[in-house]
Amino acid sequence: MSHSSGIPVSAKLRDAFGTAVSGNVRMVKVQIENEELVPITTRPVSGDFNADLSNIPSLLDADTGLPCYILVKLDGDSAQFVMFCYVPSKSKVKDKMLYASTRSNLKQQLGANYFVDEVFGDQASDFSAEGYKHHVESKKVEAPLTEREQIKQMEIESGEIYSGGASTYVHGVAFPVDPSAANAVKQLISGQAEYIQIGIDCDKERIICNKTENSMTFEKLRSQIPLDEPRFHFFAYKHQHQGASVTSFVYVYSCPDGSNGSKSAPVRMRMLYSSSKANVAEIVKAAGGQIDARLEVNTGSELNEEELLNTLHPQKVEQAKNFARPSRPGKGGARLIKKQP
Repeated sequence: MSHSSGIPVSAKLRDAFGTAVSGNVRMVKVQIENEELVPITTRPVSGDFNADLSNIPSLLDADTGLPCYILVKLDGDSAQFVMFCYVPSKSKVKDKMLYASTRSNLKQQLGANYFVDEVFGDQASDFSAEGYKHHVESKKVEAPLTEREQIKQMEIESGEIYSGGASTYVHGVAFPVDPSAANAVKQLISGQAEYIQIGIDCDKERIICNKTENSMTFEKLRSQIPLDEPRFHFFAYKHQHQGASVTSFVYVYSCPDGSNGSKSAPVRMRMLYSSSKANVAEIVKAAGGQIDARLEVNTGSELNEEELLNTLHPQKVEQAKNFARPSRPGKGGARLIKKQP
């Protein structure tokens, strides 16, 4: 199921929503700014619910492709809202993912009891009175979805990958691979490089190569882990095992979270890297490489060579011997009895 982004509702949004609940406010536009959910603008009640829906298109950023949430209050004395989730197709993948994984935060922190319906769309017409009518009619015809199915559907529409079944549900996106990264992978597999560091150009949404090293040791690997941004590391680990020289390919995903002297990376960046872990591994596999061990760390100090060796070469557990019950008198093998003189 979906992982929450952890982006909080700002104090300003709480105040704006509180005013909408008790006042003459029809809708509140919400966006993510500086890793907070903030109110962008509000619109007063000017007609009934359906008539006021015609004001939504003027609130959407169709040119920039930036997603948003529009919280629209229904008619009546009880404060109930419909959440319109606008995610245009031209939005950047990272924004699609961020808004998909923040939706539940928004509802829970403002009060899930206030929200009676949700509408997802990528164009203004989806949020018109006619579009909402079609949405309501479709819900009556279609079999009702569970909460988990609704989340999954939202993620599919917002750039997530689902190929059927829990074991094949991958939160991720396959960004284009820059030639620098493709060449680095080839060098690693061919033995020309012992270490490559892969990153993501978050603005261009591309997989890139940050660094390659012809020679690398486990001790030196610790110093390659950035303390402020996530990275993907591939290391040709050369070591001895049972008297033989062995080379194992180790995949390390590092993501600083603010502990151990690190600086927590921005939420958007952490989400983008986290959702690309599996796809980056596939780049190596597709090029004919193999991954013998996978590690996830916050900082380089967390790398432990002994644990890595145990992962690569797990010790065989000796099979416990069955307890042998002693023979009853007269039932065992023949015993030598000393003859008395």
